[in-house]
Amino acid sequence: MNNTYESDTAEADQEIGTESPETLEVTQEEFTQWLREMDEEPGWRATADKEMDYADGNQLDTELLAAMKEQGIPPAIEDRIGPMLLALQGYETTTRTDWRVSANSGQESSDDVAQALNEELNQAERKSKADDACSDAFRPQVGVGLGCVEVKFESDPTKFPFKCAAVHRNEVRWDWQAQEWDLSDARYFKRDKWLLPDRIARAFPQHRELILQCGRHGAQWWNEGFNSRFSSQGGASTGLQNASLEGRSSTIEEARWYSRVSKQLCLTELWYRRWVEATLLETPDGRVVEYDSENQAHNYGIATGRSKPFRAVVSKVRRSYWLGPHKLHDSPTPYPHDHFPYVMFWGFREDRTRVPYGYVRGVIYQQDSLNSGTALQRWGMAAYRTERTKGAVAMTDAQFRRQIGRRNADITLDQEHMEKKGARFEVKRDVQLSEQQLQLMNNCRSVFEQLSAAPAAFTGQRGNATSGLQERTQLEQANQSLGT
Repeated sequence: MNNTYESDTAEADQEIGTESPETLEVTQEEFTQWLREMDEEPGWRATADKEMDYADGNQLDTELLAAMKEQGIPPAIEDRIGPMLLALQGYETTTRTDWRVSANSGQESSDDVAQALNEELNQAERKSKADDACSDAFRPQVGVGLGCVEVKFESDPTKFPFKCAAVHRNEVRWDWQAQEWDLSDARYFKRDKWLLPDRIARAFPQHRELILQCGRHGAQWWNEGFNSRFSSQGGASTGLQNASLEGRSSTIEEARWYSRVSKQLCLTELWYRRWVEATLLETPDGRVVEYDSENQAHNYGIATGRSKPFRAVVSKVRRSYWLGPHKLHDSPTPYPHDHFPYVMFWGFREDRTRVPYGYVRGVIYQQDSLNSGTALQRWGMAAYRTERTKGAVAMTDAQFRRQIGRRNADITLDQEHMEKKGARFEVKRDVQLSEQQLQLMNNCRSVFEQLSAAPAAFTGQRGNATSGLQERTQLEQANQSLGT
């Protein structure tokens, strides 16, 4: 048996993939190519930023305000998008449940294990602030179609070991060709964060000199007296010499990673996936795990024939850090799973382009109509129109315009002029036009109830239900529309 055991384990060791870590690392050319691919994604981010501005109540841009001021129209906002999203967020909060582990079988031992895991999981859910992170990601999810949460190890040893935090959508980029909702088939996932050079240098002390030089001079440090500073008299820094060559040959624009104003650097965290051939084991209970030569249970299973080894192509996740064209770190993922440590909260996605979108898209036009209608109505209630023959008033035109707009206006007419045949002086107001604008505004308000997933009763307002049964039916319909 010993001979069989040794031969089987040796054969399994030989079957393990022969790829070295160096061959799996991402190169500068590959990283640059991925950046170019990210630039080719559909232009949805500016639209999403505008939609979230509407959700936050910032619904009048500078050009519109200037045009309204020029015409004398007071700006007005009747926010309907913000309360709509708050109602949806309240729905998420009230329907939230704790995470739960369920046993696959009805055995008492499995139920006991599941109960113990539930206690650990619920503790981690609370202390890692996972619920808060999910709520923070839910707002942009229903608003513009995408929220993101990072699940990671806590770097501070005095705190809880795990941490969940919402990440802004503009900080992350991903492989747009990925089809799976959890990005399990994505080649890469990138997150950018602007930090001061000193902070980055503390995280990568082996590259401290390079990071500080980039923070002082940006992408041109290798051209500003590099030879005299670092390569004269011998004893030059090899790391900086290599970094100089990387910087000269790179096509990554300096604006991507260096701010000349704040002197901050953009640290890129790149998660990428490699598909490699590996040896897997099928256990007696049907589970499939990757073979580990250091695991004696795996070796014993192979030796006794209880576990069957076989070859298959699997994905391996790796993590890399970049500072412009300079690679600061590259290693396998520190987590025991093969997923990117970012959870995407998808709302809706376009069928053809896969662009994310949310509820704000369907009501932004009605919000603009409502705002402009409110402003025009306010303007119409105070606006006036005068019709007069030239010389009818005994004052200059500038004095007349200032006087006619006052509530206690006192206009002196030229008696001699008014006695002439055909002389006129008349002040008019468009009251009928205001009624038409009011009807248009009411139509816009009704559209919000039609397009929104939350009816009036759902948001705490008085709805159009005439009985308790009808109101409960409307609430059930709202729950169904929000189920996805």
